[in-house]
Amino acid sequence: MNWPLICCGSENEVNVSPPPPPPSPTKSTSSIPSVVHDLKSEPIFFGRSHEKKHLLSHLLSPNKRPAARFSTISILGIGGIGKTTLTRQVYEDKTVKNHFEVTSWVKPTSSVDLPGMAREIINSATGISCPLDDLEQLDVMVRDSFLSQRTLIVLDEIEHMNKDTWLHMKDSWFNTLGLGSKIVITTTSKQVADIASDEVFELAGGLSKDASLSLYNFWAAGDRPTAERVAALCQGVPLSLKLLGSLVRFEENLSRSFDTTMLLSSRLDISNVLYLSVLALPRDLLLCFIYCAIFPRGEALRRKKLIELWMAEGFINQSSTGTKGFKYTGDDCFNQLLCRSFFTDITCDEYGEVVQVRMHGVIHQFAQEIARIVFRRKVGVVVDVDMNSEGISMVLPFGGQHDHARNLQTLIISPCVELSGAVLSRSLVEFKRLRSLDLSCSGIRKLSSRISVLRKLRYLNLSHTLVRKLPSSLTRLAYLQTLDLTSCYYLKVLPEKMSKLTQLRQLDLSQCNSLSYFPCGIGLLTSLKSMPLFVLDQSHGAGLRELQKLSDLGGELQIQNLENVKETSEATDAELKKKKRIHHLGLSWGHNVDECYRVLECLEPSPTLRVLDLMGYGAYGFPSWIPKIEGLVKISITDCRCVKLPTLGQLPFLKEILLKGLAEVRSIGQEFYGHDSSDVFPSLEQLKLYDMPKLYRWSSRPTFAAGSSGVFLPRLKTLTIAGCHKLKRLPPLPSVTDLVVWKSNSKILASLTSIRSLLSLVVNDMEMRESFVGSKGSSLVKKLIIVRGRDLYEIISNNHLNQFAFLNHMVIQHCLKLKTVSLFGLGSLRKLNIVGCENLSLVQLPTETTELVIEDCPKIETFGENAYLSNCLRKLIIRNCLLLGVLPSGKEGLRALEYLLVSRCPRLERRLEEEREKISHVPCIIIGDGALFGTKTFDDSKI
Repeated sequence: MNWPLICCGSENEVNVSPPPPPPSPTKSTSSIPSVVHDLKSEPIFFGRSHEKKHLLSHLLSPNKRPAARFSTISILGIGGIGKTTLTRQVYEDKTVKNHFEVTSWVKPTSSVDLPGMAREIINSATGISCPLDDLEQLDVMVRDSFLSQRTLIVLDEIEHMNKDTWLHMKDSWFNTLGLGSKIVITTTSKQVADIASDEVFELAGGLSKDASLSLYNFWAAGDRPTAERVAALCQGVPLSLKLLGSLVRFEENLSRSFDTTMLLSSRLDISNVLYLSVLALPRDLLLCFIYCAIFPRGEALRRKKLIELWMAEGFINQSSTGTKGFKYTGDDCFNQLLCRSFFTDITCDEYGEVVQVRMHGVIHQFAQEIARIVFRRKVGVVVDVDMNSEGISMVLPFGGQHDHARNLQTLIISPCVELSGAVLSRSLVEFKRLRSLDLSCSGIRKLSSRISVLRKLRYLNLSHTLVRKLPSSLTRLAYLQTLDLTSCYYLKVLPEKMSKLTQLRQLDLSQCNSLSYFPCGIGLLTSLKSMPLFVLDQSHGAGLRELQKLSDLGGELQIQNLENVKETSEATDAELKKKKRIHHLGLSWGHNVDECYRVLECLEPSPTLRVLDLMGYGAYGFPSWIPKIEGLVKISITDCRCVKLPTLGQLPFLKEILLKGLAEVRSIGQEFYGHDSSDVFPSLEQLKLYDMPKLYRWSSRPTFAAGSSGVFLPRLKTLTIAGCHKLKRLPPLPSVTDLVVWKSNSKILASLTSIRSLLSLVVNDMEMRESFVGSKGSSLVKKLIIVRGRDLYEIISNNHLNQFAFLNHMVIQHCLKLKTVSLFGLGSLRKLNIVGCENLSLVQLPTETTELVIEDCPKIETFGENAYLSNCLRKLIIRNCLLLGVLPSGKEGLRALEYLLVSRCPRLERRLEEEREKISHVPCIIIGDGALFGTKTFDDSKI
């Protein structure tokens, strides 16, 4: 296609030739919030019912090769045809979620590098962020993430992958997947599909006529006179329909952006639609859109960082925003691009705010083509450092020669590069036109004082580095807008003349745990929109009063060392109540002081606050403003010497409460619930009580308003009680499904009779004998975890566990007195995990057990006989059981066994090596160091 002629002038002036008249928004920005709300709700999906049914059938049916641990299906189609949307619909289906034990969705960046892909898989499957680079270590972690479990893995937008890469993934990562696992790959490359797949499912055609029209009208916000014709011209390609519908929605008159007559007489492929959509963008939006191409394809784009970079580059014009300020304009630009379908894969925080998005691969490629013109010679990425010459190796992703480095406006250090202060100091003088410098994760320990030569610098990111001190010359950066010091754990002080940075809008000091004080004059930074941390010192530094003029502060604010407030008037003068953009407030005292009640009383926040954290507070009770924060969603009160609890029961949106280390609180009752209310804690879902040694009573009789049939804790799902030694009884809790009791009075367990909805019970470090005898309230429990159960041996011996009639999964950990386990009375038990029981010598399994895991039980020698076990046991994992020399067995061996892993069990390993024929029928066997000799004797390729 013919690209629009876009040329770059000085200071990022962009002209499109021939320049269209400036487009006007159809529904101005007033329609933006409603569109964003729609996008944050359930994914929009039209048509494809047949394709969805086909893919569901594939995922839920057994593998075509019975012995194969997993099968792979590739969804092949052109960019924008809806591969990811279809796969996401199936991935989120409840039937699929229930069928697979582990699910993982991974979208790699431009190329498939194995360490990066491994880290993404580990994070997606386990929630653990892994910093490792060593591929061998990552291989082990990936295998452990899926070990023997039925798993669904989606590898989304894999455009380039060679056979060696796939074989490594197949042999080193997926070789321990549970039987019935599935891998889905979405790709535009037939080569990728052929390399990796057992089956290729091609999305060759677009949506049906009706589905196309519905999708177009959704994005266009209603029927349009030409809707049917326009939808037909998009040939059923969902991305084209979304982009064109969004364009119609936000442009008052399409003729201002393109010739409608031409549109209605031509066929529209995705390139034409992208051309029209981009051409219609106002100047600010166009630059913001193109700038997104500096990030690798597939990378998650953090909203906050994007807006800060847009501001640094000058794409957001302050004069056009009136009194709203830069940040609001950034939000408007972000939301406009979101609502015009340039962003996808929306991630929201717990409050429903969009925090992260991605760009569709087709759109990212289009943005890159334009960026090669607009940002040529203006963006650089440091990819290596020559340790001998101490020079840097840099690539210019949008073209240009390295000798044009002096023209760079954005410089990013690749996270894999270790950058020393000396190298940085020597290189800085070359980049005097820089506006944005990203040194995050670069490993530098010292920021050079020569940073001041970057006179035009607006954005400086030092997050996750080892810097301990910032040079005073930093304060000469008169235009600096963003200073990101997130997770600079060793940073101790800020420059004394920080007040000179009058343009600073974002000062992010989250997790700067070594910071001891703030310099005086911080209150002069009246442009600040975000400052998550504020630290008070006893003798010097900024005082609480300096917050007064920072009227635009928003987001999170943690104020530490409030014991250093000398006069309560300082707290009043901080004027927190006027700061309505702060949604998360943390207030902490290092030690108790007499005036803490009055200080807290004067620190009343806006009633729109969502999260409140109180730590180290030392007064008897709480000020009256806490029950008035009607927008509160979450509150934590930690290590406080209060005797009374604040009144929280009438807060309509409160979902989570954490009470921890409240050593003087004796009861939970009416003062906590509130008086004359219709409902008590109407929205509460999680309640955690930790380390409250004097708590002895929890009242179950709240006082409701006259004539009201109010409800008590109607939505509470998860209750955790730890370190509450005197609490013996729980109130009736009609909706609790998950209960954790840890180091508390064992009589609490007798209250199971009042929790009829309980499905999961965790008991940690407690005596249980008296409480479990005769208890009848636990019949619905499906999962039971017992850790350090002091009298578990007696409970099992006396069949007290038989009351758990529907128990499906039991975990026993670190029960040191336990010598034998006999669970014949648990007829519903299917899964049993035993870990770290040092004196265990014998295990007798129920007949219907399908999965057994035994780890770190050095004295276990044998399993009891069960004649019918052979029909059921499908998965067996045994680790670090030194004396064990036999497998559990029935009359006919273990004929149903599908997965066997034995590690660090020398006797058993030797025996299995000698008697391979007895387990030769098992499809997957892993012995010792990971050798899969089971699959060698069973050639599934011949089936």
